[in-house]
Amino acid sequence: MSADGQPRVSRVFDLAVLLIGLGATLGTVLTGNAALEGELETGWLIWVCVPVVAVFARHPVHLDRPSGAIEMGFDSCVLAFLGAVIYPSSHAILIWAACAIFAQFVVARRTPARIFNIGVMVTSGAAALWTMELVAGGAAGEPRLREFVAVMTGCVVYFLVDFLVSEASVALENRAPVRPQLGETGLLSMGGIVAVDSIGYLAALIGRELPDPALLLFAVPLVTLLVAARSTTRDRERSRRMRVLFDVSRSLQSRGSTEDVLDLLEPGARDLIRVPQTRLRAEPPGRGEVGARVTDGTREWWLVAPEWSRLRATVASDAEHLHQLALAGSEALSRLKLTREMTYLARHDTLTQLANRNVFLDRVEHALQMARRRRSRLAVLFCDLDGFKQVNDRFGHNAGDAVLVTVAGRIRGCVRTSDTVARLGGDEFAILLEDVDDPLDVDRVTASVLAAVIEQTEVHGTAVTVSTSIGVATSDGSDTGEGILRSADIAMYEAKSQGRNCVARYEPELGSARIRKLEMVDALRAAIADGDLSVVYQPVVDVHTGAVVGLEALTRWRQGGRNVTPSHFVPLAEETGLVVALGEHVLELVRRDAAAIRSSPGLLGRPLDIAVNISAQQLRSPLFVDTVLAASESMAGLNLVLEVTERDVVREDSLSLEAMQRLVRNGVRFAVDDFGVGFSSIGYLQHLPVHILKTDRMFAADIDTSQRSAELLRSMLLMGQALGLAVVVEGVERQAQLDLLRTMEYRVSAQGYLLGRPMTLENVLAMGSVGGGRLPPQGQPVLEFPHAAL
Repeated sequence: MSADGQPRVSRVFDLAVLLIGLGATLGTVLTGNAALEGELETGWLIWVCVPVVAVFARHPVHLDRPSGAIEMGFDSCVLAFLGAVIYPSSHAILIWAACAIFAQFVVARRTPARIFNIGVMVTSGAAALWTMELVAGGAAGEPRLREFVAVMTGCVVYFLVDFLVSEASVALENRAPVRPQLGETGLLSMGGIVAVDSIGYLAALIGRELPDPALLLFAVPLVTLLVAARSTTRDRERSRRMRVLFDVSRSLQSRGSTEDVLDLLEPGARDLIRVPQTRLRAEPPGRGEVGARVTDGTREWWLVAPEWSRLRATVASDAEHLHQLALAGSEALSRLKLTREMTYLARHDTLTQLANRNVFLDRVEHALQMARRRRSRLAVLFCDLDGFKQVNDRFGHNAGDAVLVTVAGRIRGCVRTSDTVARLGGDEFAILLEDVDDPLDVDRVTASVLAAVIEQTEVHGTAVTVSTSIGVATSDGSDTGEGILRSADIAMYEAKSQGRNCVARYEPELGSARIRKLEMVDALRAAIADGDLSVVYQPVVDVHTGAVVGLEALTRWRQGGRNVTPSHFVPLAEETGLVVALGEHVLELVRRDAAAIRSSPGLLGRPLDIAVNISAQQLRSPLFVDTVLAASESMAGLNLVLEVTERDVVREDSLSLEAMQRLVRNGVRFAVDDFGVGFSSIGYLQHLPVHILKTDRMFAADIDTSQRSAELLRSMLLMGQALGLAVVVEGVERQAQLDLLRTMEYRVSAQGYLLGRPMTLENVLAMGSVGGGRLPPQGQPVLEFPHAAL
């Protein structure tokens, strides 16, 4: 039985064990007699005993201790054989010393371990042989009970000395107090070893009575014992390690933090392989070490233990079980990491990493409680980006996301670390300012946010600019979180209505206006769905021939017995996205009226344009092109013209441009409405597929009284002619305006109340019957066509 390990602080102790063993051997030889009993010769015994001890040394039984591991072998049965065969003990100890030395060189161990094992084997053997000689009382060679007791007692002494010395070595190596732990397992192991030692005594008895080859009969039981003992030891160790793995894995699953998991892994690994030097560290194992990686998917640690501190036969199993423990630890760490990530995702916006709406409302509620307790005030700022939708439409959603991230960082930089910035969704942000008893504090933050957001942002090499409209609501703690956020939202819409890129504070009156606006949105949505909207037509006239060359379809809505002006509900439809459904409804109404208009006697047989107003949102709608083409095909004989405001048509939007080009290729024409206002450059006319310019009514307002106004309009007509575009002058309401237009040599059409107010389909058909679809000649009064009072 020997202790296998690398002694460090115990090297002196190990060397002393060796010296004691050598001294005991030398002393026994010098004081003993060389007489042999029977006919056996010492040389023959050496050649038999040494190989047998070597075989036992290569197949030990392992006894694990809390602070190390000890090997136990069946080599003491050879000692029992020698004690019964040779008397006195001088020759027996020499043979045993030879066996100990040879056995340590057939097993791969370090030199210090070999020195210690030789010393402990020789020392234990000498003590055992002395005990046998003392108990036998000189009556060797007689098969009687006293001799058997002497041999068995000597074997017990061998076990105890070896065990105690090995325990002391392990304890000194690990700087632990020497506390021999024989226990139930040790007692059972000692009983098993001593019982096997009786085979050695039996072999000695047979050797006395039978020929020497009869000793070979003991090979089979000895081999069977070795195999069975080793299998039992491994099964017991495997079962113990599985219990440890199960217990540690179960404990890992109950840990709630990474630190708790790591704190459990290291002692768990030491308990698993029973190597006190096992550590959890950041570096992987080096030379002479074995280890397993623990990871949470991002970071990694290593369970590392030195190879030299374990039995060589268990290095591979140690590596395997460390790996299994590392897998359990990795699973626990990954679970905690996933829980943290899910918690973070549940509380933060994944794009900007700001707090989300739920977290923001929680913090607002807490801030309201603190405000009531401290008698302080707080402010909530609701920020909505202006012009962000155009960035998305022009550059795509990835570019829009990049802008949102940039804006989020800028807003965060405008507030204190104690304040909260959240992204509520889309292009909406919110800011919570606590302890703002001075209103100037809020003003400083809003001014800072306005200045930060409007700074240019580079997208795909192009500088773009977005601004923000901010609504501010303050509270002394008497509101709810949802309530104050809703108030800030209402104030934000007021800022939008004031021209955007500005700040509005919440007032109770704003809430009432907001409710009325929402009610109107619901009513408009229902009107579109129920078909309660109608269409009227205003004629477009050739000023030189007086012929009606076109009709512009205009939407009308009567709600509760009163007319709602288009200037109220059309912007509302654009703001809420209802303009797409509204446009589809208007186009369907025009398509239905087309057959009657086409067959009207006064309009029959001449080219006639039917103009329908659309918005940029419709151009970006996926189904818009197909809807328009279907309507155009059913309006054969009439020319469908789509009117887009200059504000919408100048946007460099690839989706809108592609839709326009596709429609133009299929015979649909485009007109620029309200031309000349709202945009400083007319360069877009060079590449956009437009056919008609409709000048804003302001350019015709004073042409009959102002020479400068008349010349400005004339230059616009000249530009249209140069570009090959037809021009329609809007806002003709006086005869003098019409007479002036007739004096201009350019081909021009006009539209206005003088020429015809918006009228129902019935009045359009009547117009064709009464006037033949023409205006009276110059100088004669304009025919008053019937029209609806709209």
